[in-house]
Amino acid sequence: MSKEINVIHPCLYKKAYHWTTQDKWKYALSLIPFLIAFLGTSYLLGTISVYLTLIFLGLYLIGNVFQAGACTGCPYRGKYCPPVFGVYLGNILSTILYKHKKFDIKFIGIHAKFAEFVIYGTFLFPVYWLYTLDWYYLLIYIALLGIHLVTFMPNQCDKCSYNEICPGGIIWRKIRRTQPQA
Repeated sequence: MSKEINVIHPCLYKKAYHWTTQDKWKYALSLIPFLIAFLGTSYLLGTISVYLTLIFLGLYLIGNVFQAGACTGCPYRGKYCPPVFGVYLGNILSTILYKHKKFDIKFIGIHAKFAEFVIYGTFLFPVYWLYTLDWYYLLIYIALLGIHLVTFMPNQCDKCSYNEICPGGIIWRKIRRTQPQA
């Protein structure tokens, strides 16, 4: 059992960014390539073996559970939030699975690390199988995920109040070489 820490992370002192309708529409549009890649990959894996699709979906669900643990201290918890490149439901699941959990940086950190590991595994898992079906499936998969990231990150990660400790926000700030805003 994790011991709660009485320290609040500095990013939680900031006023949470209020997501606009335009932000939400941009998010919805950025999901289209991801959904095509995810659903198409699920289908293609199923043509090889239904078990591959089940493993792929299982990894996605496990990633959601770990991400939900990482969302316990977030100001967007239970509200609109595009966690983990906008493709995971941690913010909603957090209010169900960890309803009474208070902010605990160690708990969040452990869950964030496990979520990252599982998420990378989820997106790397189908690479071999797509390639064995035909190399262009793999290229399409990579291109669709790339389009999703390129349309998602500039519109969401820059504005998110949690981007100082969110793995996606940290990656985006490194790409942009920017420091968190005070």
